[in-house]
Amino acid sequence: MYYESTRNNKLKKKFSEVLLDGLADDGGLYVPKKWPKVSKKELSKFQNMNYQQIAFHISKKFIENEINDRDLKKIITKSFKNFSKKNIANIKELESNEWLLELFYGPTLAFKDYALQVVGNLFEYVLKKEKKKITIIGATSGDTGSAAINACKNKSTMELFIFHPYKKVSNIQRRLMTTVKSNNIYNIAIKGNFDDCQKIVKRLFLDKKLKDKFHFSAINSINWARILFQLIYYFYSVSKINKKKKYTFSVPSGNFGNVYSGYIAKKIGLPIDKLIIATNENDVLSTFTNKGYIKLKSVKQTISPSMDIQLPSNLERFIYDLFSKNNNLVKDYIKKLYKNKRIFINKNKIKQIQIYFKSSKVDEKETLLAIKEFFIKKKIIIDPHTAVGISAKRNLEIKNKPTIYIATAHASKFPETINKVIKRKVPLPEKNKSLLKLKENYKIIDSSYNKIKNYLIQKSKFVKNV
Repeated sequence: MYYESTRNNKLKKKFSEVLLDGLADDGGLYVPKKWPKVSKKELSKFQNMNYQQIAFHISKKFIENEINDRDLKKIITKSFKNFSKKNIANIKELESNEWLLELFYGPTLAFKDYALQVVGNLFEYVLKKEKKKITIIGATSGDTGSAAINACKNKSTMELFIFHPYKKVSNIQRRLMTTVKSNNIYNIAIKGNFDDCQKIVKRLFLDKKLKDKFHFSAINSINWARILFQLIYYFYSVSKINKKKKYTFSVPSGNFGNVYSGYIAKKIGLPIDKLIIATNENDVLSTFTNKGYIKLKSVKQTISPSMDIQLPSNLERFIYDLFSKNNNLVKDYIKKLYKNKRIFINKNKIKQIQIYFKSSKVDEKETLLAIKEFFIKKKIIIDPHTAVGISAKRNLEIKNKPTIYIATAHASKFPETINKVIKRKVPLPEKNKSLLKLKENYKIIDSSYNKIKNYLIQKSKFVKNV
């Protein structure tokens, strides 16, 4: 299995190179040169497999012989050891044709753990084998940061710099990052929004003066390994529901990584009918899906902060597919987007987008109403992001279609919002209860590239003196 860049399809890289690189040298994102397939026979076998076994079978198709079977199984087993649910993911039947896929049983109570625990252990495995050390840089809109920190803490082969938007993540989201004691972790709060954090990460990767000083890698969903290990819960949920139907998934969406994994799952053989891209009032993905254009606006701060994004980086991977791997077209569209803050897609391409996706924008009033109604009718407390996913499907009036809602985070991460709606406190799980008493440690920096670059050089233990 070889990989190419969305900006250079002549590139030929192995999985381990793609893992450690994160972002391609040309600024593009890595994708496989050819998509593997999962046969109907294989799908039927998944019914008798647990989460870890399905993870092995799917990931092996993308890693092939770079990691032997024994070692890959060990990495996967180790990665899910600290999950609080024996089944790893939990599926609740809501009605005869609706299910809730709960993905918050990992160490940091969000779906990001399901990929990042594996990615952290893959990093360690490859780095030890190649006798290398890396500096990982990442931006977070709320949940990626804590999941990345938990996955990489206390590992001698790596150091991690995580940027989050100052005062724009929930108190619990921030504390899950800033209370971790580990000398290889650096938390930076940037005075700006998530898009500002993400732009800085990409600029650091492309800074030629830093190329000789660092071996950078990414842990955001720009890293292909993140996308790969998010495929697993799509396959797992369908295999455990075990009805011979095509499914619709409703996915709370910000950076397009989670729903893009669903798109890949469909491409390689999972019986998916449609993927619902559920957005909050930062609706760049819904205008792209429904009207075929992207118009960048200021990020609006909402009660679903992990989705407060205007520039979803994974969209480039889908655009690359949409334009039949035409590198020049991709580069042209991305250049126009950065320069003019807008791009328009050919009308024929809109129909192609809608073969895979439907999308709806959900405002705060609808989000709060969904939390309240779900609690009253189902006796289930959902977080604001999951509520956006449920509202989006209702808005689209999709009836009689088997639908799986992805529950992306534990409600206790957003206590103020939940308490406001249902007048009830949602306690943190037992293992996280000390969180509010622990001392925080993070650096607040202006949204200045040079200030952040200098902080990185000053703090890094792996920076080379060249």
